[in-house]
This record gives sequence, structure tokens and C-alpha cells, in this order.
Amino acid sequence: MGQDATENLVYFVFDILYLNGYDLTKAPLLSRKKILSEVVKPSAPPENPGPVRYSEHSIGQGEALFEKACRLCLEGIMSKKIDQPYRSGRGRDWLKVKCLKSQEFVIIGFTDPSGSRAGLGALLLGVHDNKGNLRYAGRVGTGFSSQTLRNLRSRLNILVRKSSPFANPLARTDAKGVHWLKPELVGEIAFTGWTEDGLLRHPSFKGLREDKPVDDISREKVASAQKMAASSSNDSIEIAGIKITHPDRVLYPEQKITKGELAHYYEKIAEWIMPHLAGRPLTLVRCPQGRKKHCFYQRHVEDSIDASIHRIPIREGRSAASFISVDSLSGLIALVQMGALEFHTWGSTNDRIEQPDRLIFDLDPDTAVTWERLREAAQDLCARLSDLGLGSFVKTTGGKGLHVVVPIIPEQNWEQMKFFSKLIAQSIVREAPDRYTAVMSKSKRKEKIFIDYLRNGRTATAICAYSTRARPGAPVSVPLRWEELKADVRGDYFTIWNVTDRLAHLRKDPWEGYEAARRIITKSMLKQL
Repeated sequence: MGQDATENLVYFVFDILYLNGYDLTKAPLLSRKKILSEVVKPSAPPENPGPVRYSEHSIGQGEALFEKACRLCLEGIMSKKIDQPYRSGRGRDWLKVKCLKSQEFVIIGFTDPSGSRAGLGALLLGVHDNKGNLRYAGRVGTGFSSQTLRNLRSRLNILVRKSSPFANPLARTDAKGVHWLKPELVGEIAFTGWTEDGLLRHPSFKGLREDKPVDDISREKVASAQKMAASSSNDSIEIAGIKITHPDRVLYPEQKITKGELAHYYEKIAEWIMPHLAGRPLTLVRCPQGRKKHCFYQRHVEDSIDASIHRIPIREGRSAASFISVDSLSGLIALVQMGALEFHTWGSTNDRIEQPDRLIFDLDPDTAVTWERLREAAQDLCARLSDLGLGSFVKTTGGKGLHVVVPIIPEQNWEQMKFFSKLIAQSIVREAPDRYTAVMSKSKRKEKIFIDYLRNGRTATAICAYSTRARPGAPVSVPLRWEELKADVRGDYFTIWNVTDRLAHLRKDPWEGYEAARRIITKSMLKQL
């Protein structure tokens, strides 16, 4: 599927829930299967069954069927109660019985290839113990295609670290020639069992898992059939067609905000955030275990990702990389399922990557700067932009600063727009060098406001309007009317709890007129600067 070789894909249909306007979910499984067979089977001749096929079943003889499945090296069988109605999610009505064991492992190292093999030799794997320490679980050297080996190696090279992340030191022979990795990637591995030393027997690589948080990976316990069948259907919720696992996981411990509550926040404010988020490359801040645990940036699409999240090919040097983008509520919720707490957007859209359609000035004050001075800085910048014939809009960042945003017509390239924004920042600094700086150095910012124009460079991003931040208080970046700067709105002034109330009572968009304010950056504007 990674190579788009889809001509031989087959879809096996095993149940039917609706037909011709009738709800069949309350009918027994066996009755639903009978109806399904009449719908699917006559649709194609036996000699050419087509890509959509009826999934046969067998009643009784479960042990014999299971043994045959295992002899054929299949994953296992599904057993279902034939007299039960359809119920979504896990429950007592069906049971998965596996021949082959498989689970996710943290990838923490790799060896170089030998002979004619390309990419890498083997991956070193780990799992967390009950104290959260990584323990060595063995290495896997089979299950890779040539393309997978090459792709993996390029991914692994940027994660190399000097020392082993394991709590238990490896034997010298096991550690010889190993390139250690930051524990950020998760792979799914099939295997036949465990040794007494806690190592995998006959492992085989199946693929990377983008939807599994690294900190969640531990050795899975094999549950009894009764325990599996009794699994609660309340282990997940569904929003916009996306399954949210562990909805009760606390992401913001101070406010006890859960993953489910965060997903519901975005569901409520979808019509407000999507115009700012959709159709742009994204950089995520992911905190799968919550903001106080391990968080990391991600901008490239991994091998396994929900279909509602898009891959946008963008040139990086001599090659191209797939960046993350979404255009629907489903895609947004899928990112929440991945543990994304922050959404940072490019200053250009997917269809015109090389021509930015906005300028952003990040006003970043030193801690000694008062709110009144920060507000004046935003107003000074607004006035300078107005003198140039440009409209500007202001929003909070969820931190200690403010963003001033300028909508432009996307015609010039990144270098031109970065240069133009630099001239604007420097013109403000020249008039009040004791209050402002356009230099990033921390030592130059003492008691000053840094006018950060560098967010207007290619691949640079800024926090999306209405996105949460991975900071105490679950703050949100919120668009404002200029008049609203009377109050100090920094930090967690806006959170997921009060933003929904704010939006429900707004009579109009604080950024009304944003699209109408777009202008082309002209030579006359450059001359004025």
C-alpha cells in the first residue's frame, strides 16, 4: 500500500447494518449475514468476484478452524455470538483469538547493514517496565522491504544519540556496533513468544505505528478469553468518525483536562479554527501522556497515520518530505488522538507553498516588560503597517507575547517577504532602540520587546488561532479586536473552558474583514522603509 499498488486489494464484507433505509442493527448476527450474502454474492460472477466480496463463516468446530488458521500462518480467527444484535466497540459478543503474537515496541537503536543489504541491519527494541524504565526486548532483522530499509534509515539518522537509553545494560556483544536512538519511534512486531530472559522469539517487523505513544509501550499481558470478551466498550469514544482511545487520560494535570475533553473542545469550535488550520502544512507539539510528560515536535507524516490526515510533499534541499495537513474536523480530531496539544501553521497554503499569504510579527517581551508597554508595541506596529497601506490583526499566543498578523496576496516568495518584514521590525527599533530589538539574542532583550520577524521564513511556523498550548492552565491562542487589548490577556487568560463561552456570545468575528484586507507588497512600500 505504501507503493500505491492497489490493483489487487480486496474488501471482505462481514456484516451489514443498514439496507434500503432499514436499520438492521437489532437483528441477530446470523440474520444479518443471510441478508448480506444476498446483497453481495449476486453482484459478481464466480469467475470474476471483483474487489468487494462476502466474508464466509463457519458455525461450530472452532478449535479445528483455529488450528487450521495457525497452520496456514494466519493471524488467527474471530469468534462471534450468532444470536446477538450489532453493538459497536468492544464487548462480550465477539472474541479475537490470535495464532501469532504481536505488539508495539519502542525502537531504540539499529545496526549497519552487511553484504548487499541497504539501509540497516536490525532494529533494537525496548519496552517500559512498571517503573517507566526502558528494558531491552531483543532485535528484529526480518520483515523489511528494500524500500522500507532505505526509508527507515533516513528517519533513524536524525534520532541518533550517544548513549543507550536502556535501564538494563546490554552485554558487550549485543551493544557492539549499535547506533543508539532517541526513543521516539514505535514499531509493530510479530513474534512467536518470549524467552526466559525477556527477549522476543522469531520477531518480524510489520511497520511503524504513528498512533501509539512511546510512553504507553510495555510488555503486553496475554488475557484469558473471558477477560478479553469482557473488555469494556467504554475504553474509547468516537468524535467526527475518529475513535479516541483512553479519553479519560489527563493531559493537563493542573486542571485535570482529559483527552476526551480536549477533543470535545475542538469539536465545539471547529468552525472557528478550521479557516486558520485547514489547507496548510502543520508542525505539531505532541504530548501523548500529557503536557508534563515527554513532548516533542513533529512535522513529517509517518508510515501509519489516519486517512483523514493528509501527506503534503514539500521540497527539503534536494529531496521532498511529506508534511502533515488536515482539511476536516475528522483530521483535527485524529491529531488529538495522536496526543497533539499544539498546532503550528505555515504562512502559506498547500496549493501555493512558495508564496506566503500572511506576515506574522511575534512580539516577545522580556519578563520585566509591563502589559502597558506590550500593548503600546502592538499599537505602534499596527500604525506602522497602516502607514504602508496594510491591515493588521492581533491575537494572543497563549504565552507572554502577542501576534500581529498581516494578510497579503500570495505573489512574492519567502525571501522577499522575510526581508520586507525585517525592514518593518528594524524601522520600529530605530525609533525606540531602548524599548525594542530585532535581534534574537537573549542578552539583547533585557527590558525590551523582541520583534520577531523570523516566523516569516520558509518552514517557520506560528501557533494557530484557537489552538491550545502545552503549558500550565491549558491556554489558547485567541484572535482579538484591537479594542480588547485594554485588559492584560496574556498567558492563560483564555482557556478551553472560557473560549467556547466567548465564541457563543460573539456577535461577529473579531477578525472580520481579514480576507478583504489582503494587499500586494509593492516597491513603494519598500521605498518607504
